[in-house]
Amino acid sequence: MDSPFDLQIICSTPGDVARAQRGGATRIELASCYTAGGVTPSPGTIQTCIAASELPVVVSLRPREGHLVYSPSEREIILHDAEWSLNQGASQVLIGGLTGHLEFDFDLIETAISRFGGGKVMVNRALDSAKRTNRDFERLASMPIAALASSAGAGNAIKGHQQLVDWQAEVDFDIYASGAVLPSGAGRMWEAGLSCFRASARKSGGVAHEGRWFEGEIYPVDAQRVSYLVKSIRKAIAFEESGEPLERDSD
Repeated sequence: MDSPFDLQIICSTPGDVARAQRGGATRIELASCYTAGGVTPSPGTIQTCIAASELPVVVSLRPREGHLVYSPSEREIILHDAEWSLNQGASQVLIGGLTGHLEFDFDLIETAISRFGGGKVMVNRALDSAKRTNRDFERLASMPIAALASSAGAGNAIKGHQQLVDWQAEVDFDIYASGAVLPSGAGRMWEAGLSCFRASARKSGGVAHEGRWFEGEIYPVDAQRVSYLVKSIRKAIAFEESGEPLERDSD
């Protein structure tokens, strides 16, 4: 039976993918360099994780760390990596950027739609960093994309969830609540009317070996944290079906 909700977990390794699946994720997002906000995974990572996953895999494409204003060559790299990832079996690619005026880069999305089809395009949180998030969303709302990951410009999902609910009512594509999605917040957002969530669900894996020239700490996906998110959403669904008010848990 299909799940009544979607939970997209951001993974960086095959181990992350296995733990996300074990915890109850319904979708996998691949992104390397978690501590830098995520960058495009290596070809080997993409191929290995797609082969290892039983779930739809979304590949996040960001050619470098730092700001989201991309040069023409960086935009072409994003589109090239998108085509390659989709050819490897990715279900969608997660892309987005800003213009030099800090407006959402619609040209990038329109080009991706024309090359790959809107059903393969999920828009990333660049919209949250745009100077006029709501205005740019109104234009994005008319575009044939598959999904949008967003906090409605509020910094984190729970702060922006009421706006996300309003946005979801306006569009045919799915809006994935993104940004510090925690168990109690996920339950509250389901209760408010959202059914798609995107989370990292990570914890420190400690330092197995401190390199002389590099940071040794890692942050793997934690299957238990994924399961807590799933349980919170399912609890909200159960309360909704019973007609009782949802009991609040602390994050």
